[in-house]
Amino acid sequence: MTAVTSTPLRLLLVDDNPDDRALVLRELRREFPDLHVAEITEQDGFNRALENGDFSLVITDYQLRWSDGLTVLRALKSKWPHCPVVMFTGTGSEEIAVEAIKSGLDDYVLKSPQHYGRLATRVHSTLEQALSKEKLLRAENALRKSDTMLHAIIEAEPECVKILGADGKLRYMNAAGLALVEADSPAQALGKCMTDLVMPQYRLAFDALRQRVLQGESCILEFDITGLKGGHRWLETHAVPLELEDGPGLLGITRDITARKLAEASRAELAAVIEATSDFVGIADAEGRVVYLNHGGRKMMGIAPDEDISATRMADYHSREVMETIRAEAIPTALREGSWSGETCLLSRSGEEIPVSQVIIAHPRHEGGTQFYSTIVRDLTERKRHEAELIHLANHNALTGLPNRTLLCDRLQQALIEAKRHDRLIALMFLDLNRFKHITESLGHEVGDLVLKEFAEQLAGLVREGDTVAHLGSDEFALLFNDVAHSEDAARLAQKVLDHFNHSTLMVGGHSLFVTASAGIALYPADSASVDGLLRAAATAMDRAQSLGGNTYQFYSSEMNAKALENLALSSALHYALKRNELELHYQPLVNFVSGEIVGMEALLRWHHPLLGMVSPAVFIPLAEETGLIASIGTWVLREACRQNKAWQDEGLAPLRVAVNLSARQFVQRDIAATITRILAETGLESRFLELEITESMLMQDAEGAIAIMLRLKEIGISFSLDDFGTGYSSLSHLKRFPIETLKIDQSFVRDIPGDKNDAAIAATIVAMAHALGISVTAEGVETSEQFAFLRTQKCTTMQGYYFSRPLPAAEFARLLREERKLSNV
Repeated sequence: MTAVTSTPLRLLLVDDNPDDRALVLRELRREFPDLHVAEITEQDGFNRALENGDFSLVITDYQLRWSDGLTVLRALKSKWPHCPVVMFTGTGSEEIAVEAIKSGLDDYVLKSPQHYGRLATRVHSTLEQALSKEKLLRAENALRKSDTMLHAIIEAEPECVKILGADGKLRYMNAAGLALVEADSPAQALGKCMTDLVMPQYRLAFDALRQRVLQGESCILEFDITGLKGGHRWLETHAVPLELEDGPGLLGITRDITARKLAEASRAELAAVIEATSDFVGIADAEGRVVYLNHGGRKMMGIAPDEDISATRMADYHSREVMETIRAEAIPTALREGSWSGETCLLSRSGEEIPVSQVIIAHPRHEGGTQFYSTIVRDLTERKRHEAELIHLANHNALTGLPNRTLLCDRLQQALIEAKRHDRLIALMFLDLNRFKHITESLGHEVGDLVLKEFAEQLAGLVREGDTVAHLGSDEFALLFNDVAHSEDAARLAQKVLDHFNHSTLMVGGHSLFVTASAGIALYPADSASVDGLLRAAATAMDRAQSLGGNTYQFYSSEMNAKALENLALSSALHYALKRNELELHYQPLVNFVSGEIVGMEALLRWHHPLLGMVSPAVFIPLAEETGLIASIGTWVLREACRQNKAWQDEGLAPLRVAVNLSARQFVQRDIAATITRILAETGLESRFLELEITESMLMQDAEGAIAIMLRLKEIGISFSLDDFGTGYSSLSHLKRFPIETLKIDQSFVRDIPGDKNDAAIAATIVAMAHALGISVTAEGVETSEQFAFLRTQKCTTMQGYYFSRPLPAAEFARLLREERKLSNV
């Protein structure tokens, strides 16, 4: 608090507009707590105040109904020449301003919301200027009385007092002034031109002030200087004419206003920042009336930039419920602790609720109580949306949008609680798409994704309201039936789902696909009373349904669990089968249809378990693929087949080509060519005696990539045969794209020929088409003389099957070669 604001301010307010008077008084009372006001609204009152009043400041409107500002100003200055007068004007006319200043006006303020806010600062400055004038007058009087007394007073004056000659050079400067210009002694400053210290942009104004004062005027100027040592200061000087011995001069009282200028600049910068921010920044008085709202707040609320908000209240910006919380919690906390922060909602003009984080600050009065509240509000709409998206993604499958395993488990847990409370049954059904892998391998993963999305959409339309459809990953889905009366109800629901897909096709990516599923059902409380238990039971039942050929459903049973445990044990044992030398190769001969001679062989993997004996490949090969062991086992098969073939050749037996099945995982390995080259080098087998069997589904998964791999291997002399042809999604037209030497007719087409005309026609067509493309044909699974005779008449190249020999251990196959056994009926 300064000397100006700490003393009582006796104000004469001349204005006949009550709203303007209220605004003026509101702004002044913030700065001048001890304010005494005489309000004048008509001529008689003005005359009485002029006759009897004693005021320290007059504020008058220029446009009065009963007079004009200049007339009032002249009357005031005539009566009280030293009383500071500030005039309000709405015209902004420079002519009026100049005339008013000539008549003694100390300052004028434009009528606008922006300038009202600066009124207290301007009044403060005017009063300080008035004090400076008083000091200047005292100095003038002191000069007249005594030079010695004048010098003592001026030297003791805390503000700068200086005398300039007509040439603008310093004749005198007191100690305070020397400090301002950073002079260590009078000699450093006296004789210098004061204009040289003034910043360039103010020099013309300073020279103009000097000339006006020399002509007899009294002037005020704000400017900044650079001191003798480089320091920068803002100054305000009040200059009056002074008659020197050698002619006219200038007496000036100058004070340092650097702190005020910095504060004003800081406030201006702060105001610019507040207006530029997208956050809502508002101010309300102690009664809740909104007195300020920045651009960001107006935009957030849908309020026009030029709309008057003075009639709005805090309650207009929130819903009733939110406002009740603010009154009950936020305001009391802000009053008690200074501020409150939390998450609320704004209510825009359009009725939209906007989630926000809000800070409310209570600003106290010096004398106690609350002066006003300010609030800063940030829109949380985007953050809330992102949070909702993250929560959704965490609980839903990204592809289908269905609940994932996490959300399914949560709903299953809630369903169990309700079921226990109300003694209800729960059915959990797992669904797995049959032959989905063939779709992705043949048509690509993009089509596979489309299949899953379409399947999910149709599946969701088959369940009851309140039931849950979940996508657990890959091609596995789950249905949770919260309330079933009997197990038969679960069976009917499962059959309804299976029947739907049995009698419809999925149209995806330009393909019409027939997709079926296998289902496993677990019941609460019969199968388990826990989430994990029901999940395991449903998965086990689904595996059982798949093992039965798919397109059916199975209820969980303890026997199924035993089978699952058996598979788990086999998977564990398979990890050690290679190390314990439990794997071995059997060889099945390939026989030429014309000569009846053995012309090749296929290496087939067998597992001799120490306790279980021979384990069927149909059992352990899928386990190897599931566990990832198929890659290391496949490499072992390649090396062992090459080693054994080379050993037979070294023994002098007829050199034959050995065919080895490649798994899909082996085929797509980047180093497959290097691996095979290394194995051939290690075993010494020539590459022309190795044939790799691949399936059409492996080729169709990435046709271009498959061709590139095959060409690299053909460069080192490897040949290829296509196994199980006709069982996938490709056609004979694809054959010409791949470097294949041999086509193997799947035994599913051989089994019923020649009795089944369709299979016979398919087999004959495959042989004819392959020969037309220059590809030899091997028939698999030939077991009867009728099959042999039919295929021979179709000019099939070679055959393998029990009709000639089953797959044999290495020693028995070697004996077959030594005996040079061949078909006798060719």
